[in-house]
Amino acid sequence: MQVFVVYCHPSKKSFTHDMKQEFLKGLRDANHEFVVSDLYEMNFHEEMSEDEYEREAYYSTEIPVADDVMEEQRKIQQSDAIVFIYPVLD
Repeated sequence: MQVFVVYCHPSKKSFTHDMKQEFLKGLRDANHEFVVSDLYEMNFHEEMSEDEYEREAYYSTEIPVADDVMEEQRKIQQSDAIVFIYPVLD
């Protein structure tokens, strides 16, 4: 099985980081393949630019999709499962 792991936490000393490491160990132990996208390491920007908004809101195919977005889409398409690992605060 190919698993795409989307991870989001700023600290490598966190419980969330430890959980990610244990989850990946479980995938390895089960002989699954995986790829991880660490949103902090990628310097991910959660806001849409005006061009991105216009492309998505108005289906403007003449506005290109950024290479980094295409890479993440490729990871999604090649995966059998997607896992999100991030902290949830009350």
